[in-house]
Amino acid sequence: MCPRIQSVTMRIPNEINRDNLYRRRRRGGLTTQTYRRLFRLMLALVLVLMVMRQAARPGVYAIFFPETMVAVQAETASHSVQETIAKESRADESSTDGVRSEWETVQAAIADQILSEDQTLEDGERTPTRMEQESLIAQVDDGTVWRAADQPALCATLALHRSSAAWSDEPPFESVLETSLLPLLQQPDVYRGRTVRATGKLVRLVSVQASTNQWGIDRYWDCWLQPEDGSQRPWLVIVPQLPKGIRELVPDLVSDLSSSGSVDVTSPLPTIVVEGEFLKRLSYQSADGAELTPVVVGHVQAVRSNGNAVVGSAIQSTTANGSGVRPVAKKRSLSIGMIVLISTLIGVATGSLVMWRSAVSHRRLRARRQHDNVTLPVLIALTLGFSSLTMNQVWGVAPQVETVDQAEETSSSASDSSLLDILSGFDVERLERLRNRMRTGSNGNAARDEQAKLVFRLKRLSAATLDQRLPEASESPISIGDAIDIEGTIESFQFVAVPDELTEFLGMRQLVELSLVDEAGSPMLVVAAPLPKQVAVGDQLSGVGVSLHDGSEPPAVAIAVAGNLRWRPAQPESLGWQVLSEMDVDITRLPEITALSRRPLMDADSEVFFSIIGAADRAGSMPANEEPLGPIAAAMRAAVVEVSPTDLLKEPEKWMGQWIGIDVETVRWTRVSVELDDRAREVGSDHYYQIDAIGDLGNVQLKIATEDGGVVTMENRYPVTLVAAELPAFLADEKALSRTISKPVRVEGFFYRLWSYESDFMASHGGKQFAPLLIAGRWADRTSASKDPIGVSWIGTFAAVGVVASILAALLYAWFNRRGDRLARQQRA
Repeated sequence: MCPRIQSVTMRIPNEINRDNLYRRRRRGGLTTQTYRRLFRLMLALVLVLMVMRQAARPGVYAIFFPETMVAVQAETASHSVQETIAKESRADESSTDGVRSEWETVQAAIADQILSEDQTLEDGERTPTRMEQESLIAQVDDGTVWRAADQPALCATLALHRSSAAWSDEPPFESVLETSLLPLLQQPDVYRGRTVRATGKLVRLVSVQASTNQWGIDRYWDCWLQPEDGSQRPWLVIVPQLPKGIRELVPDLVSDLSSSGSVDVTSPLPTIVVEGEFLKRLSYQSADGAELTPVVVGHVQAVRSNGNAVVGSAIQSTTANGSGVRPVAKKRSLSIGMIVLISTLIGVATGSLVMWRSAVSHRRLRARRQHDNVTLPVLIALTLGFSSLTMNQVWGVAPQVETVDQAEETSSSASDSSLLDILSGFDVERLERLRNRMRTGSNGNAARDEQAKLVFRLKRLSAATLDQRLPEASESPISIGDAIDIEGTIESFQFVAVPDELTEFLGMRQLVELSLVDEAGSPMLVVAAPLPKQVAVGDQLSGVGVSLHDGSEPPAVAIAVAGNLRWRPAQPESLGWQVLSEMDVDITRLPEITALSRRPLMDADSEVFFSIIGAADRAGSMPANEEPLGPIAAAMRAAVVEVSPTDLLKEPEKWMGQWIGIDVETVRWTRVSVELDDRAREVGSDHYYQIDAIGDLGNVQLKIATEDGGVVTMENRYPVTLVAAELPAFLADEKALSRTISKPVRVEGFFYRLWSYESDFMASHGGKQFAPLLIAGRWADRTSASKDPIGVSWIGTFAAVGVVASILAALLYAWFNRRGDRLARQQRA
């Protein structure tokens, strides 16, 4: 039997009146409930009109098709704003060759000012060098209002960005960091002086009259931005001049040189991109009280109108005239016929490609079916191919190609060992002149200038970068400018003063000239950055420097210049320093770390901080019989010195790198991730722990002066920060990233330094909290094992005995009184 098929009708409701679209209508009349359908149609019409109105707004599509940023071009450098305004109406007729020649001129001028021997530092209004700018930025006070000491750095940075070179396609600045507002507020020491990009909507413009300066800065502009990262805190950027489009927002302030004032930008707010150096965190007064905002000083790199009529019309007119902004080539719109023709050609090409691939596939399939049939031409071709391959092997054609590849690899590896590409301003001829001066001892001041500048360049290079430039083969010839491995024993040394005119910019007051002898007995003359004052003859030094001699003609004494050298003392100052030195911790940097006392953790700490964490963890658990460091670590642990927070606060330099013990009470610990592989290798793990604790001050009353001139008094207890590679079992919790736990502990480890951090208590008094930072290696739980640690049971026993004794005494006293009264009555009777 055939199955019975039932027809199923799908009912599609009408979205207007909820009626069935397939419903039969009555003859001779309309459907029912006409007024409801009319009302729904009116609502649908209103909805369509609202959608059309919103769709007509360009801002709706900004998130999908954002307006292109218009890059600002360099205008002719001028110290007068009036001259700049007069030249705005002219077309920029300078060619690409002219801009490039101007960039080369500015680059040569900056190079001559920074690195030439005849550099003059007292000339008049000039463009500062990057070295001068970095030195002045280092003197800026962070987290305060504008101070007199901040003005030189501000004006020097404005002068750098005033020149046309700062507006060109290849500015003479370091790579621009893409960052937002929050990292600048949380890590100001990491970003200070670095070139960053600030992007935000322009809210307010303020014209400010500059103080007297040697850079010729008469006036600058404070631009308050609303960051694009969603932050509600404003962003202050300072520029020496406003580009075309933004100047039209404040025509009165721009035209009048003597005027000063501010203008609030009306909505819609334009977006600007400013590239410049992060100067400081500025304290300003807001409706919520004192707030901080990062200050970036630079130049406007790009502008976007965001629908602002004034800015948009100015940009369009400037683009049409060809000045002020880079003209954007407009795409020609294609006609409908051209679109149809292109689509047809694409379809034909696609069909041809598919047909060709099908034909190729069919030919291959037929060839596979006939692969067993070997014809005479195929056999001859295979025989000739095999013969040519055999002849190539016999006559050595392949080895010849391999030799060429080896020669190319040798030449490339030889070029990789040179440091000249990362030592800007130094070439082979300049290094040869310095070598000749060091050999003969002539032209002393000029030689000291060159040595100081070269050491300054090498100090800024990381150890990883220098290690990568070392040649792999120790017997490979070394040329002038190549990286050279420096390792030997100090035979003699002397400190050399850096010229006074360079001290402020290089940050060094003296250099050290060393005479070293390596294991083979070969002498070497090395000029390097300052070493600790504890250095002595017989100590070991190691590091990477730049060679000043040619290996093809070895001189009697090899000459090299280095930045930071690693020091290993023959007689360490303490057992702690000896253990750190033996565990490959660069104790040469400990004096530099001491100078950072009462400051947050910075980039300079990273070279030592992570390696000490790993060293403390190993030294605390190393058995005494483990060679070769076991006996030394055991002796260090046996000679541990008991200290209190007061001792560490009074003399932090005395305890730097020493193995100490302290009793504290933990409050909270936090797990901190280590992202860099090199740092994780030093720690021994991809994380470490920071423990907030409290130490006992005893009877000492500590008074801390704040920046506002007030005094904060702390008694009884004081915060102590502990850092450890791993936590002990009585504190650890593998599932938690942070844990609050109160437990008395005894900690042994290396004292690092005093460091500062943000705390609510000190922030309410206008200052920062600073505390001792101890890197722990050994832990002990001081919690009492007794079930009655304070003797509650004995107290209850004594109290019960006292109560019983009081009752018995009261009864005895009453009995004596009654007995006396009875005797007295008997006598009277």
